[in-house]
Amino acid sequence: MESREENGDIRKRLYKDKPLAGISLNEFEKPGTDYMTNLRRFCISLGVISPGESRVGIVHILDLLLKTRKKNPDGLDSYAIIKELYQKDVKIVYANILRDLRKLIAVGVVERRENKYRIKENMKLHELLDAFIRPYIIERIISRVGEYANKIDEQLDL
Repeated sequence: MESREENGDIRKRLYKDKPLAGISLNEFEKPGTDYMTNLRRFCISLGVISPGESRVGIVHILDLLLKTRKKNPDGLDSYAIIKELYQKDVKIVYANILRDLRKLIAVGVVERRENKYRIKENMKLHELLDAFIRPYIIERIISRVGEYANKIDEQLDL
């Protein structure tokens, strides 16, 4: 009977410890001349893919959205994305495309408007980083980590 109560307690605790937002930052050497390598490292740096991950469909999706933002400012729907990727001989399952788009939305690079996906406000990536990702995601998370640090210090000083 105790194990059930303990399991219930664990489930409650896991639910309460669910993060509101998260970002994993990684640093690499300076960018090189290869576009796809730079784009892959950008994605790894923001934590949307892991270093050494072989499934990099998200990089191809981001590449497609970046390249089509001028000729298609409203964005592409998910079926247009899969069609374009298949024409480029990039084979990704539709469900994985949707998952990758959700990751890019969560990080703040892509937005969904009227069932179409596009780079947030059709901005350049460095502008997007300065305008949205740094102030609204990174600074907010660092601020919250600071609140935890202050609270822990207060609790230790009791």
